[in-house]
Amino acid sequence: MAYPLSRALDQPAEASRYLLRHADLYGVAEATGRTGWRGAALLDLTLLPLPALARAGYPPERVRLVIMPPGERIHAYPRSSRGRRFKHRNPGLGDLCLQYDRDDPALRWLPEDGLEPLITLIHRHLMFEEAWRRTKVWPCEDAPHGDSTDAPYRIRTPHMQRERHRWVRRC
Repeated sequence: MAYPLSRALDQPAEASRYLLRHADLYGVAEATGRTGWRGAALLDLTLLPLPALARAGYPPERVRLVIMPPGERIHAYPRSSRGRRFKHRNPGLGDLCLQYDRDDPALRWLPEDGLEPLITLIHRHLMFEEAWRRTKVWPCEDAPHGDSTDAPYRIRTPHMQRERHRWVRRC
């Protein structure tokens, strides 16, 4: 069972220790946690690239995760981004655009999924950003920015269509 976001909100320092010592999660090299403004949990993380990507020169990534009470809104801010371009970063706030809110829930992280899947989503996103900086190609299907329709993004690749069906959330 994943570490609950409500627990990370209540005890961010404990959550950071859990990520370092007990989570079955690759690449968390450093983690600190504290309570911030309006009760938000602030987790500062250093995430190592996968070994093959480290050999290719991908850097460790520093990121601040902000979990807003009651745990339904999160923001991930790259902390080692000075002078680096990002393809999927929200204008204004500067946090990472991690997912497309109108996608099928099977393709999104939801708060009840817990802390480890969220860290994995952030970690993967930062590696994808570095891949994009190097190749100008996003390494998987990605949703548009700034569209004005209320409809879910139409999944275009057969692989993602299969994944949506594979990971469907049953209520």
